[in-house]
Amino acid sequence: MSLIARIGAAVCALVLLACAGTADAERKPKDLLQYIPADTPYVVAFTRPLPDDLVDRMEPAMDETLSAYRDLIEFALADAAAEFGEERTTEDGDESRDEEQFRRFEAVMTEFTNLLSVEGLRDAGVGRDALFAFYGDGLLPVIRIALTDGASFDAAIARFEEQAEEKLETAELRGLSYRYADLDQKARVIIATPKDDAIIAVVPADFDEDRLALTLGLEKPRNSLYRSKELRKIAKEYGLTDHAVGYFDVERIAASFLGDPTGRNAELFALMDYDAAQLDETCRAEFAELAGVAPRVVMGYTDVGARHMEGAIIVELREDLAAGLATLPTAVPGLGGDPGGLFSFGLSLNPLALRTFYESRLDAMEEDPFECAALAELQASTVQGRQALAQPLPPVIYNFRGVLAKVQDIAGFDMGSKQPPESLDAGILFAFENAQDIVNMAALMNPQVAALNLLPDGKARKLDFPELGELAKQAFAALSNSGLSVSVGEGAEKNAEAMLVADAADESPFMTVSMDAKRYYEFVAQAMMQADEDEDEEPTPVEVREAMRDVVLSSGSIYKRMWTRVDLTSKGIEIGTRVTLFE
Repeated sequence: MSLIARIGAAVCALVLLACAGTADAERKPKDLLQYIPADTPYVVAFTRPLPDDLVDRMEPAMDETLSAYRDLIEFALADAAAEFGEERTTEDGDESRDEEQFRRFEAVMTEFTNLLSVEGLRDAGVGRDALFAFYGDGLLPVIRIALTDGASFDAAIARFEEQAEEKLETAELRGLSYRYADLDQKARVIIATPKDDAIIAVVPADFDEDRLALTLGLEKPRNSLYRSKELRKIAKEYGLTDHAVGYFDVERIAASFLGDPTGRNAELFALMDYDAAQLDETCRAEFAELAGVAPRVVMGYTDVGARHMEGAIIVELREDLAAGLATLPTAVPGLGGDPGGLFSFGLSLNPLALRTFYESRLDAMEEDPFECAALAELQASTVQGRQALAQPLPPVIYNFRGVLAKVQDIAGFDMGSKQPPESLDAGILFAFENAQDIVNMAALMNPQVAALNLLPDGKARKLDFPELGELAKQAFAALSNSGLSVSVGEGAEKNAEAMLVADAADESPFMTVSMDAKRYYEFVAQAMMQADEDEDEEPTPVEVREAMRDVVLSSGSIYKRMWTRVDLTSKGIEIGTRVTLFE
């Protein structure tokens, strides 16, 4: 592979980072969607600009992150350069060509790192006002960017070629000149810049002209996403904005492998030496049935403001499966929102409903078993499933309803050295159908629990456990008919009681997670600097660790809070996210 092709993947990653989520207000969604086939199996399209206030806040942090990546990549590329030089050393000991390769590689490295800034990317024609779409031309991946300046993008590629003293191959198709680099004898990466657009695609090397014309948009699909309005329909169904909407159609992808390999995927399957005819009709039908379990994954923004972004990922499920899973969540006090503080995690689950759902799946597989040999192991799992269900479980397990843990603050904690916290303000609630049973069981095994005399009256009792050390000075537990709470730290007595009576969400989520993003990244960065390394491995240079730390810290410099909620609905699994930026 050529020197310039070696860094092509990294350049593509930078392009994605720079333009994702932005759009040119003077250009319309049609400018991208008219080139995307309506039956594409996957697509993510950014067709509306994020608010200027939001981007103004994000760009400095993005520049900081890119600067940290620049330091990290310089170390990585230096190592790569050394390996590259070793590979180039000639058998006769003449290292002149090797030194020349080093010189050229270092020049390309310099040009590459120059791109690692907002200004560098903007100078390359990739701006905050660049439309962007990633989609499948059949199964083949294509990136299409409506640039601010196509000539600047061309010039950036030319600078790489100049520094590498090695040009990409060029060809022309219907008046459009394009560059390409062969990955091997079967596949190649193509970069084309028609007018103020950029197209990056991976295609079989033996694509004929008519097929390549479709990929490069020289010939538009008869039915495009613009005409079908499928993204607009998805956005309306799930309340998504047109800042970004996308999907992965599992059934379409499966159908490509299970059907007749003609049309858009013919050359790809030939390259892969794949022949769908090797599957018999039974296997085709049953693999198609499996694809129908989760036929599509949808994603996009649901709300965007000057200081926040909300998004959703929906894993659509077959109707009967979605209905079954929707019975699993149950009401847990306090679960559903963001309680603030450093970190929170919550889960709701009705174990009996889970058992019923699992039994129904086993019944279905036994009533209509898979006959395809390739699915024999999956079918055999029903036996293990029945055996698992036959194992007796304590009744208290089926009384479980959920858990909610909240850490308001923590001090003196060192993740790297595993030092326990010096102080902790936190609480945890265990929800049960009959919480008194849990306490009674614990009291039989631990005299300290029995001495607490916990009653289901919602009143907090002090925990006098030596194991808690300093934390025991402010540690309380409280019990109600439906929950047991434990709280430590300042205000622990009131917090333990309050957790039992907190309002539950009208629609119970399956899971929630929230965090103080800045402090979370600080903890991670600290752990990265202090983590022990394997004695058998070469130690990571301090400079590399510091660069990795800076990458993590820069990520936390913009986000104030992060929150995720998972719901099980009649549609399937819905994952909602919200990130809040610092003012």
